[in-house]
Amino acid sequence: MRPLFRSIPARLALIAFSLFFAASLLTRIGLLITARHEVTWDASIVGIFANGAWFDAASAVFAVFPWLLLGAVAPARFLQSTIGKWIAAGFMTVFAGILIFITTAEWFFWDEFGARFNFIAVDYLVWTQEVWGNISESYPMIPIFCGIAALAGSLSWWMNRKGLFSWAASGATTWVERCAWPLAGLAISMLAVVSMDQSSMPVFANQYHGELAKNGCWSFFAAFKQMEIDYEKWYAVLPKDQALGEAKRLLSTADAPASSPAPDDLHRSIAGRGTEQRWNVIVVCMESMSGDFMSYLGNKSGLTPNLDRIAKESIFFENLYATGTRTVRGMEALTLSLPPTPGQAIIYRPEGTDLTTTFSPFLDRGYDCAFFYGGDGRFDFMNRYFFTAGCRVMDAGAWKKEDVTFKTAWGACDEDLFRKTIAEADSDYAAGKPFHFFCMTTSNHRPYDFPSGRIDRPSHGGRKAAVKYADWALGNLIEEAGKRPWFKDTLFVICSDHCASSAGKLELDVTKYRIPAMIYNPSLVTPQTIGTLSSQIDVMPTMFGLLNWNYDTLGYGHDLLAPAAAGFPGRAFVSNYQKLALLRDDGIAILKPNRKFSVYACDLATGDFSPPDAASAGELVRDTTAFYQSASWLFKSGRLKKTFREAAGLASAHGATDFRPFPMKPLTIPES
Repeated sequence: MRPLFRSIPARLALIAFSLFFAASLLTRIGLLITARHEVTWDASIVGIFANGAWFDAASAVFAVFPWLLLGAVAPARFLQSTIGKWIAAGFMTVFAGILIFITTAEWFFWDEFGARFNFIAVDYLVWTQEVWGNISESYPMIPIFCGIAALAGSLSWWMNRKGLFSWAASGATTWVERCAWPLAGLAISMLAVVSMDQSSMPVFANQYHGELAKNGCWSFFAAFKQMEIDYEKWYAVLPKDQALGEAKRLLSTADAPASSPAPDDLHRSIAGRGTEQRWNVIVVCMESMSGDFMSYLGNKSGLTPNLDRIAKESIFFENLYATGTRTVRGMEALTLSLPPTPGQAIIYRPEGTDLTTTFSPFLDRGYDCAFFYGGDGRFDFMNRYFFTAGCRVMDAGAWKKEDVTFKTAWGACDEDLFRKTIAEADSDYAAGKPFHFFCMTTSNHRPYDFPSGRIDRPSHGGRKAAVKYADWALGNLIEEAGKRPWFKDTLFVICSDHCASSAGKLELDVTKYRIPAMIYNPSLVTPQTIGTLSSQIDVMPTMFGLLNWNYDTLGYGHDLLAPAAAGFPGRAFVSNYQKLALLRDDGIAILKPNRKFSVYACDLATGDFSPPDAASAGELVRDTTAFYQSASWLFKSGRLKKTFREAAGLASAHGATDFRPFPMKPLTIPES
């Protein structure tokens, strides 16, 4: 019987496989050391490496395929020559450099997100201009690349010195073996794709363990397939009529009754409680402003003196949770008032255009609606979404050169954004036109750069410095707006998009979703604190209640100041890309792919899970399923569609074509 690795393709593949597998193992060990304070040091550590080895091996099969082809097509005499060996060494240098680059990128990605490559990494590949600018401003890339090249070259030199390339080139081959090995590699690769899925990995009690068990390369390419996840195919479902009926029942209140008895019509009719107000509204969506940066959650560092002060003068949501972990998810919640759907946010999807949004009632009343962003709003398809919702797009492409005094890869600093917002408000006021503006900030984001002299911390001084500058810029906005005649008739809605980090030990760490939100203007609202457990999707409905507007909505949010809110039990929707959860005072239900779900009692202060109350577990899962299944159905069925472009007569500052194209079995739930 011939030795398995007697042929040139097999020997080259063995060298490459060993290098890839070793790099994957070392990466896992390095990340484990990095996360040493978060992991649980018990027997499950063995499971991390056991499960990880399977995915490392499967990924390595793909990585070695070019080497199998090289061994199959290159003549043996050529590979045995000095030139051939040097070419093989050069090829190995490139291969090793790529592996080292991936390992380095994984370390930085883990440091930022506490996870292996996922949707975010895919986004970063798509939006190269913003992301590469951010990376180059945040890290010393030239020394990093030089170090990677030097290490890869040294590794290849060592392998050549040890005679590995000579050993590979000395292998005997026949034409049968030249063809058999690439075909075998292709067959094993296809088998790995069909038979291996990250979702089938055992569930670890500590979420960090599940991330460490993954292979970064496998996770990255798996994310391409999971941009959108078909709810009815992958998640727990009720019969359609039952799901819609349950959602209709859960949404309807005395203040927001169903518009019609039709089971598939989830519209609710909202009636104002007094004289309709035509106040202006400016929404400020603050990048990564976690609740625990503020004093109301115990922070004593003085990072947010302006937010702390404004909160006391506002209608303040002190127990509010973000729906997700990305900016577009926060925008989705604030403008659609819908629970998150699995996969990417609706804003990102090709079908996320011409939708009924929170801008609709404003447009019906002749308001000027605009989206303000200091960067390129084509990122994450924000321009496309807001433009088709009826907004003027006022991203950096619509600004004059002198409007930008300081910028990073993500765009102009927050004070420039707010200065532009005030200028547009001045223009609308002079024209006698009411306005509703949506402003998205960027300064509280890597590389954490901002104009000097504003706060007592230096630019590029890390997250805390960026938080304090973002707070200063917001305070400056309120101060400057207070000098304008339109200020006395303008509500400021201030809400974070998501927390600064989302990684946690549990499958969903609810402490990483708590964010601040407030509705401010001392002359228009009476300061009060809303302690009800609430969601990002409740912010704008509560604002509409202050305006006393009559309108129809498909949103799932509630006016938390309405009379019926006194009996509102409270709930929040939280999610990552695959897991969808309903958080209530009596527990949390988490829906997962492959129709799995979990139910726990949840300590909101610590985020700790414990066994659920058996009496309410079935009801909680059923309500969770009804909410998410019906919300996904609304979007997929096209019920959210409404075209505003022709009616509003608005045009994007970039032009209408300046949008980048985007390269059942029912659930059985135990009776409660």
